Amino acid sequence: MRKLSIFELTIMDTELKPGERLIPGDTHTPIYQIQLLRHQFVYEHVKSRLTPNDYVLDLGFGEGYGTSLLAETCREIVGVDVAEQVIEYANNKYAKRNCRFVKYDGQTLPFDSNTFDIVVSFQVIEHIDNDRAFVAEIHRVLKTGGRLLMTTPNKTTRLKPGQKPFNRFHKREYFASELTDVCRARFANVNVYGVSATAEIHKIEFDRIRRGELMSLLINLGLRKIIPESVDLALSKFVGNIRGQKKNSDSDNNPRKKFALSDFRIEKVKVDESLDLFALCIK
Repeated sequence: MRKLSIFELTIMDTELKPGERLIPGDTHTPIYQIQLLRHQFVYEHVKSRLTPNDYVLDLGFGEGYGTSLLAETCREIVGVDVAEQVIEYANNKYAKRNCRFVKYDGQTLPFDSNTFDIVVSFQVIEHIDNDRAFVAEIHRVLKTGGRLLMTTPNKTTRLKPGQKPFNRFHKREYFASELTDVCRARFANVNVYGVSATAEIHKIEFDRIRRGELMSLLINLGLRKIIPESVDLALSKFVGNIRGQKKNSDSDNNPRKKFALSDFRIEKVKVDESLDLFALCIK
């Protein structure tokens, strides 16, 4: 089976075409726009907290636009991914004096210990086989006092008790307490918040997640393991379309105009009701 990049694995959960990139200004549907804004929001949130002296690592950078955005504020940033074609794409589109993209093997980051002031990693840890080793490697490359900022889907609002992830590429998903435990294995100072949005966006996401329950049924029956990847992806798209994922129409009220970054927020109280978990860890 073809090895997918961290970016492609992330996109598989958004009911988009396999490997399709979340590109600003290229919105097709409300779901696409919401997924794009969820990613953009955390990058904007981090950007506002960087300093001109910060050396930043973006681990699992996706399409590259977020890395480029952070480069506007920090001294230097490096994006890493496991796929050569993704690295080439990002370097061609976004590389500049203080922004570059490099490949790594998915286990050992190609940097010395105590190198970075900030590490960001959004929607990645759920794809990692050994999540504790992943966090330990981030801890290694951070300077003392450095910060890890990380997001992952919120298990509480996605899965029923005992239910396995319906995204076949997710090794696991996390309750806030579980993500805290993984991070505290290396970091003494850990806080887990939530990324929340308006009631309308939560409703759209809830409906999308419910459509994933059929895929979860296939997992529980053991059928998904024997289904070829091409068939599985086609089935995932069919399930996503059962309730009518259509392109923009007048009734959609133009998703680009209807939804905005201002619809999202960092939630410090009702974390269990959030869309994503947002971990802040200090070395």
